Amino acid sequence: MSYTPDSTDNYWIGGFQIDKKYQGKGYGILALLEILKFISETHTHCKVVSLTVEKNNEPARRLYEKVGFINQNKENQSGEIIYKLGLEPKYY
Repeated sequence: MSYTPDSTDNYWIGGFQIDKKYQGKGYGILALLEILKFISETHTHCKVVSLTVEKNNEPARRLYEKVGFINQNKENQSGEIIYKLGLEPKYY
């Protein structure tokens, strides 16, 4: 994770991966929810979490969208799609 201290919207999840042999078993959503819980408890100023995903990684995109991340229809300098999530107590 990277962030700007005391910011409300500059929190990024980077390098989130589930080993291929464990994909499709629900571990990704559990891990992602724990990461979001950690961020909200540790960084109480945080209101928005962002991440990027490769365009062709449909399983990851579905996972992020299932949790509530929204495709920003923007790409970073590497051509990855930017997603954002407004933190709400419903996840924790």
